[in-house]
Amino acid sequence: MRYSYKFYENDNHPSIRLIGAYDALRYIFDFYRLRIYDSEIENPDFNLYSLLIAHFNNVSKQMGYTVNPNESLVNNLGYQMIATKQFKKAEALFKLNIVNNPNNANGYDSIGDLYLAKGDKSKAIASFKKALTLGQVPESKAKLEKLLKEKN
Repeated sequence: MRYSYKFYENDNHPSIRLIGAYDALRYIFDFYRLRIYDSEIENPDFNLYSLLIAHFNNVSKQMGYTVNPNESLVNNLGYQMIATKQFKKAEALFKLNIVNNPNNANGYDSIGDLYLAKGDKSKAIASFKKALTLGQVPESKAKLEKLLKEKN
């Protein structure tokens, strides 16, 4: 049995309820917090994908059901990897989002942006087209139209 206690010197019974509940939840779910440091993100040899997979496998084990990485978190990390020209990492992250959210247009739009950054216009076009089959994303449509005009 795990337990913890804390004395709140400046609080009384009525004032402790909210902060005590908050602290209790942080203690109970301490395994859920993902820690990624800037130095790890900037390090080209750091395996960000493996960190995410290991972390969320542990979270799933602790919770007793599958918990996938948040799409927005993975997407933001993917764009950070594009910004630092760590294209392999970005691709792995965006593909993770596509696997976990196959019917979401955003994953295909994001990987299209990666292919644009890499200069692979044909893959970018295919990705934006796929995104548009899943939802009407104005940004995907604009990027696709621009690429198709450049191609002609």
